[in-house]
Amino acid sequence: MCGYLVMDMRFKHTGKASTDTDDEFDAFTDRVLDALADLERADPGLADPDIMAAIADREMSVSMRVDADTLPDALRIFSANVRTALHVAGCGTAGWRVLQHQGQSLPPARKVDLADA
Repeated sequence: MCGYLVMDMRFKHTGKASTDTDDEFDAFTDRVLDALADLERADPGLADPDIMAAIADREMSVSMRVDADTLPDALRIFSANVRTALHVAGCGTAGWRVLQHQGQSLPPARKVDLADA
């Protein structure tokens, strides 16, 4: 199965107030995209990572094609790689849901058609 997935995220700055600037968030999104590109180079099952951001709102949408046997596998792979990229960029993810059993689910991601990506 090959599909494009997307995850929408909103961020809350927890550092010094003086470092919560549009330029800092823009630089953060660049670091996330760079990390996703590194992950793409390391894994042939990942392709075309991209980010759309609303800088002033501290929102980011990450999209990427993931090759996997099933949609649940693709969602787990996508989620793990997005989380890794966030860590590389310096973002903590303490509340990230990682299990998909006992009523827990992964952070919301969805499959999109190529025209939507």
